[in-house]
Amino acid sequence: MLESLKRDAITELVGVLSGFWSSIEEQVRLAALAGHDFSAAQEDRVAVIALSHRALELATRYREAIEDAFERWLEPREEHDRVQSLELMSEGELEIHLAGQQITELLEHQFLHPLAQLDERLEALAASLGIEGRPQNPLRPDVAVSAFVNLFQADDLTPGLRMMVFHQFDKRLPKVLGEVYAKANATLQTAAFGSGQRAAPARRGGSQPGGARPPERAGRADAPAEGWVPEGGVVEHAAGEAREQGTMSADFGGGGGGGSGGSGGGRGGTAAGPRPGMDGQPLRYRDIVREQLRAWREHGGLHAVPAEGADSVAAEVGALADAASEAVGQVLGTEDMLNIASLLQGDDPSPYTRALAGEDQRALAEVIRAEILGGVRQLGFDPEKTRFSADEEDAIDLVGILFQSLFTANDLLQRSRSLYGKLVVPYVKVALTDDSLFNRRSHPARQLLDALTEACDGNTGQTAQDQETLDKAEHAVDRVVEEYQEDQAVFELAAAELRDQLDQQRKRSDIAEKRAAEAIHGRERLQMARRNAESLVASRMADRALTAPVGHFLDQHWRHYLTQTWLRDGPESERHHAAIGLGDAMVQVDADAAQVRGAAVADQLLALQVPLGECYSSCGLDATAARDAMARIISALAMPDTPRAVRTPTGGEIDEDDGDEAMLPLRLAGGTDEVACDPAIAARMRRLRVGQGLRMIDRGGRETAARIAWISPLTSRFLIVNRRGVRKMVVSPEELALLVASGRVVVRSVDAPFDEAMKQLWQRLNQAHAPTQKAANAG
Repeated sequence: MLESLKRDAITELVGVLSGFWSSIEEQVRLAALAGHDFSAAQEDRVAVIALSHRALELATRYREAIEDAFERWLEPREEHDRVQSLELMSEGELEIHLAGQQITELLEHQFLHPLAQLDERLEALAASLGIEGRPQNPLRPDVAVSAFVNLFQADDLTPGLRMMVFHQFDKRLPKVLGEVYAKANATLQTAAFGSGQRAAPARRGGSQPGGARPPERAGRADAPAEGWVPEGGVVEHAAGEAREQGTMSADFGGGGGGGSGGSGGGRGGTAAGPRPGMDGQPLRYRDIVREQLRAWREHGGLHAVPAEGADSVAAEVGALADAASEAVGQVLGTEDMLNIASLLQGDDPSPYTRALAGEDQRALAEVIRAEILGGVRQLGFDPEKTRFSADEEDAIDLVGILFQSLFTANDLLQRSRSLYGKLVVPYVKVALTDDSLFNRRSHPARQLLDALTEACDGNTGQTAQDQETLDKAEHAVDRVVEEYQEDQAVFELAAAELRDQLDQQRKRSDIAEKRAAEAIHGRERLQMARRNAESLVASRMADRALTAPVGHFLDQHWRHYLTQTWLRDGPESERHHAAIGLGDAMVQVDADAAQVRGAAVADQLLALQVPLGECYSSCGLDATAARDAMARIISALAMPDTPRAVRTPTGGEIDEDDGDEAMLPLRLAGGTDEVACDPAIAARMRRLRVGQGLRMIDRGGRETAARIAWISPLTSRFLIVNRRGVRKMVVSPEELALLVASGRVVVRSVDAPFDEAMKQLWQRLNQAHAPTQKAANAG
């Protein structure tokens, strides 16, 4: 049975690469004809030709990787995937790794049901073979995707070619995996390895190894790729949250190859439709969330506060909704809903804006229902005898939670809130007619919300560029409100115009980030040079009685000379060592003068004329001032009885507040500058790389997206910026570890705003669904 499964699966999966490179070559040729960047097109062409010549080798390695997965299933051994995820990667390797990770996540959720069935049946097969433990499914999507990712080195794929290759792979693999899972499930079921049938043979015969083991749940805790593993390590306190939020992200954010998403046209089915997924086909988003939405409503998800705490308007709307749910009167059809929404589109958005800002005690979905029921009179319906269909309820709830999640996950200010309020009704119309809004990343309405959130997140409009971005965002929103009826092309056009503005701003942000990094790096070098000079001066002046001119020279001119040579030539340079030698020579001259060694003093001063001249010149002294300074030194050393005293260095040049308070150590309330952080978390923070995503949480619980834009090569400090490249903070790994441990920062990928909102949407629905599920399990 195992050999049959292995043979069939490998044959199908290796078929993904059949004709693969010829198709990519054709895409490269067409892209070269349509594009204007000749050098990039030539690089793509050279790279794909090289890969085409290696097609047989790549296919062989791909087959071997899948065969190895079956060998590991048959003879389980310790895995090291987590360790590998902590290794440093080049930018090209990171792009390839992330592309593969994204495809894996989408496929795992696209084939959630058939994978669960296959896991159980393979466990039964493993038990019959006497395999101990719980070996990982050799047909899980991660196997095929990782095998493909590992075919390439960082320089094998140009940026343009990388996009084509993974898009083509994402387009081919889902269809093949669907056939593999259907065939494998059918084969195992025919051989009596069906779901829920593993315990029966043990009760009858009791001879099968492991036959008495109880069936495990489908969502295994040790499933691969469960949750998100950030580049550079998982922080313990965030791991559980990442798993929870990642469980359904691709169901809403996916829809890659294979068409896992819902329909592109009208809404299908009703609540009484057949239970989906039993035939092993991908689940539609509505089939997945319908039960969660119902449980969410049943557990009071519609109301932001208890009924007794609501104001009179909220109580009236709640009573109206209760009456409508029991009425047998008019059920609004989709056409009627669209007509009402068209009448409301362009009206005052303040009710939605107040709900989003938390100024209204009602949830946004409740406000939407109230506004629609208030508009049914214009169609001749009685609001008290009108109710929504199940599909309309779902659309309103999903849009309401979506917009509220966008506000929770981003720092959207007053002007931005009005923009989102204007878009509520158009997005209700989209949700009523097109399910794919919630599960197709390329949906134009989804792209507009992503671009709008990137433009508005943390944007106060203080600079001319920020104000211009907000103006463009407002223009895009107004265009949708004025022009959208049925054609979604208006969303695409508005998103494209706003994206052009964001691209221009991103170029400016890149320059600003570079300048900020250079400024911070310069201040760090200056402070390190000053501290180095301070240490050298203190060591030469400590416990030494010196004449006043020599002490002044060491504490002022020599200190500055040491700083300059460290900055210009480096701490290990010959010139810096010569500067150190000058100070040591001056200390020795002063000591010889104290012991009345006139000849030695004269010879040394003659030898030091040129180095002293360079030192005074670096300090900005002209020839006359330099001669006067040297004359004072010579006069003091010429007299054996010149007073000498131990002097304390002033250290006047080191200013901790110079230029940027972010350079200061983290000040703790306990009165100490020591950062008491978890060493394990700090070690993981040091492994983070440029581009690592973060979620910053303020004291009010509001999140905002951020990323690491630069890492200091001197101090390992992180320059952290927001979506628009504006600096948020400069922190050391230890300081970042302290913020992580306190829950102020979460280390995880910066998803598109819509994807992040859908994760929060699922989390809210799942919180209501969990008690119901526990009660069912207890029953």
